[in-house]
Amino acid sequence: MAVIEKQSSEQHEGDVTCLAYHNGQLFSGGADGKIKIWDNDLNLIKSVDAHDSYIYAMAINSNNGKLYSSSCDGCVKFMAPPYDQTEQLFCCDDAIQAMYCDGDILYTGDEKGVVTNWIDDKIKFKYNLVEEVKSLGAEKSLIYTVRDLDVVVSDMIAGKSGKYSNKAVLPGKSPLALVGPVIDDKRTFLVFADRSGKGLSLVKNLPQQKFESVWNLTNCHELIIQAICGDENTVFSGGYDNKVKGWTNLEQTIPTPLGEVEVGSCVNALVCSGNKRVYIGASDGFVRRAKFV
Repeated sequence: MAVIEKQSSEQHEGDVTCLAYHNGQLFSGGADGKIKIWDNDLNLIKSVDAHDSYIYAMAINSNNGKLYSSSCDGCVKFMAPPYDQTEQLFCCDDAIQAMYCDGDILYTGDEKGVVTNWIDDKIKFKYNLVEEVKSLGAEKSLIYTVRDLDVVVSDMIAGKSGKYSNKAVLPGKSPLALVGPVIDDKRTFLVFADRSGKGLSLVKNLPQQKFESVWNLTNCHELIIQAICGDENTVFSGGYDNKVKGWTNLEQTIPTPLGEVEVGSCVNALVCSGNKRVYIGASDGFVRRAKFV
């Protein structure tokens, strides 16, 4: 069973394109170039004119709360608490469509397939992974990237700038997410859309398990999946069919369905807040909070 508990008090002009959650606050990025900050009950705290155009992605440093955002103008900016204004990290000619923070380390992925590793807001390494990066994850020395056909797991070679080796190539499509309990600083599972875009695949992520498949849910959505998020015990997905669906007992060969909610608009972004709650960013400009029981 699942219900929509709350809807945001205001909306973006155009789509909500990305979401981030930290320390009891929700951040939404939109096609209007604004980043809106909400409390847990989706009351607006403030709205920041972050970019001149469409925001592609956001990532948040879980240690200090610094929020990074990228736009189709080629710029990556950041805001530190209390999130009053943005500062520019860099600008380039290539669209940064995906970002991820692994603790203090920021990763950005662009349309030419270059993943850049940032430490203390300075470039450490660049990795040319060849294929456009639409979704991105990272843990320790591993980078997880995906476009439309394959999820690629790359191992960064310590001490050698830009050198990496491929650990795995898995059939799949954007988006992807690292989920499950943390063991030795690594998430237990990797989940992503299958090549049809309508199903979900979950594989084991711990090093000794060699990305072994746990389950595949074919055609669990009627239309293409746009967003995936998860935590220690749950996975949520949503997309063009205007629905968000949830699963738990991820380690089973068939996960347990938690139900679904009808959003009424295309689901562009999801982020978990714990206790089987998920925030939903949609194409109508509103943010919603759903509770799965």
